[in-house]
Amino acid sequence: MKTINQPSVGVTPAENSSVRYLNQYRCPYCQTEWEDGWDCGCNDRCPDCNKEIEPYESALLESESAETESPVDEPASTHVTVAGVNRLFVVSYEIDYLHRVSVGIAADSPDAAQQIAEQAFNDATIWDDTAAMPLLSDEYLESGDESLVWECVAVARLPEPDHSVRQLKNEQAAMRICRGLVEAYQQGEINGGSIDWEDLDQLIPLALQALGKPALEIQSKKCAR
Repeated sequence: MKTINQPSVGVTPAENSSVRYLNQYRCPYCQTEWEDGWDCGCNDRCPDCNKEIEPYESALLESESAETESPVDEPASTHVTVAGVNRLFVVSYEIDYLHRVSVGIAADSPDAAQQIAEQAFNDATIWDDTAAMPLLSDEYLESGDESLVWECVAVARLPEPDHSVRQLKNEQAAMRICRGLVEAYQQGEINGGSIDWEDLDQLIPLALQALGKPALEIQSKKCAR
């Protein structure tokens, strides 16, 4: 995480008169942190990637409390809420996991079996689940340590879901396709062996999603039997 000190407050008397708040920013895209003085809790551009970022914290400057006509009951360093309600945040948590993979190997000794597995790991073939090396388990287990870490970052707009979320949605779509095919064939047996095209057409958008392709409008067709 990179921190940048911006020249912000009190550059000239004219500028200083308009500066009321010292805003703190953190870019969720490149993790750069900086602060800048403004007359309000407004957005600023990241000095590294030029993304528009909301301040996650804004403090009233001490000079402002001295110049304000109305009395200030709270200390000048009191933090104020920026932008009212319905701000956007990216909230994340991290937990340490152990990735445990087991495969079946035929060898003349434990050392030879481990050597075969290590070579398969280096070749990225240990997950191929072949007859010679069946995949027996592939699971993630919590490490058991107190490693839960939370992070909350204010953003101007939510970023697009990353590859892990896209992969999860693709897998969920594939499972729905499998269930839909089974149900369509079961319904076809009830109908005397004829499967309705509409039962299959509705699975096409899910199939495209599972393949990571854009959805297409498929016109319903009927079997000519």
